[in-house]
Amino acid sequence: MRFAFRLLVPLTAVALVACGSSDDGPLPVAQRFVTTADASGTKADPVEKRVTTADFDEFLGALKEGVIDPDEKEMNAVFRKADFKRAGRDARFYGAKHSPTAPHIFSSFVELSSEDAAERALEWFEADTKKPCPGSCATRIFSFDVDDISDARGVRRIATAADIKAAGTEEQIPQDSYWVGFTDDSIVYTVDVSGRPGSVSEAQALKIARAYHDRLTGG
Repeated sequence: MRFAFRLLVPLTAVALVACGSSDDGPLPVAQRFVTTADASGTKADPVEKRVTTADFDEFLGALKEGVIDPDEKEMNAVFRKADFKRAGRDARFYGAKHSPTAPHIFSSFVELSSEDAAERALEWFEADTKKPCPGSCATRIFSFDVDDISDARGVRRIATAADIKAAGTEEQIPQDSYWVGFTDDSIVYTVDVSGRPGSVSEAQALKIARAYHDRLTGG
């Protein structure tokens, strides 16, 4: 799952701290994304750059364009303007030089007004990630366990060259993706490790997700 925000919110005014959210409240926005410490060997994506927004309409509009199969009625029930505080998305890649086909890591957060609102959002993200592509596609979808992160969800989406040939959807590109979502207080976080089949793995995604979670929570 990927989504982009058009409205940029400057991060330079946010003071950085080293502690997790458990003792001192949520981390500053600039620290809420996967870093090289969480995923060694990665670099900031020079094309899909970090973006954040505190504007609910901008967030909802971008979300409609970026998720698998958005249902406007469901989205309005889950994401309420009164609950929304801010959200953001970031991308990193593996390799010496950026390439659209290189393995990527996408991380995001949505900060809401309560733990209940964050849990509803997490359930919605998981459900959307499990949806088949609109129309016809060759993607196969599986759930996987995320140990050591309370109430975390894991979803794999894969379409190999053989899957695409069998489905007759030649316009598709072979892709393997491991998505992990979890909450910390009133914030829902997601991380998506994706690349060509064979270039990413469940073990890799779980290692990154655990490191990300532990840093966010002071774990």
